[in-house]
Amino acid sequence: MSSFANKILELSAAFGLYDWWASRCLKQVYDTLVGLADLCGDEEILDVGCGTGMLSSRLAKVSDGISVHGVDISPRMITTAGRRTRGCHLNAEYTVGTATKLPCSDGQFDVVSSCVLFHLLRDSEKELALREIFRVLKPGGRYVCAEFEKYPAWFSCKRLLEYPNDLIGIVGFDVDAQFAGPSITRCHSVVYRALIKPGD
Repeated sequence: MSSFANKILELSAAFGLYDWWASRCLKQVYDTLVGLADLCGDEEILDVGCGTGMLSSRLAKVSDGISVHGVDISPRMITTAGRRTRGCHLNAEYTVGTATKLPCSDGQFDVVSSCVLFHLLRDSEKELALREIFRVLKPGGRYVCAEFEKYPAWFSCKRLLEYPNDLIGIVGFDVDAQFAGPSITRCHSVVYRALIKPGD
């Protein structure tokens, strides 16, 4: 992620703009991702690019037996996420980290989630991030994500569909579900995916 994008996210968290936007535009996205996660109630979940913890808290609310770990590059976002879940007494914890070097063990999680993350990454970071998600999933684990079908033009990505079209099979995921959802901006629809890490 560029330093400029990170600064924008820090400022949006500081002034409550991120939460204002997410509460208006991402509620249906979060609900869809929780459904795609297909939770039984005892999973260990990683939320990559967790922001202020809005999706993490929804996942944790499914069952008392669920444990959620959120990772985000923004310290301010992580601070806000921690306050959110402590106020609700949810089983969630947060760590500052990057999608390209997740501070987690191999095969640690049953489910990994992310929401409109990959458009923020440089082209060179996309494969690294997806490989890290693959690494931390247990065999048979599930990665659920929502991404822009085409990344917004004001983010400088030369190959706009590199992550969806080129990298899923290369990294080793199987596609369990994929479908388009409504736009969360004026012109960019969202694609939902549930990807499975093959079992041993």
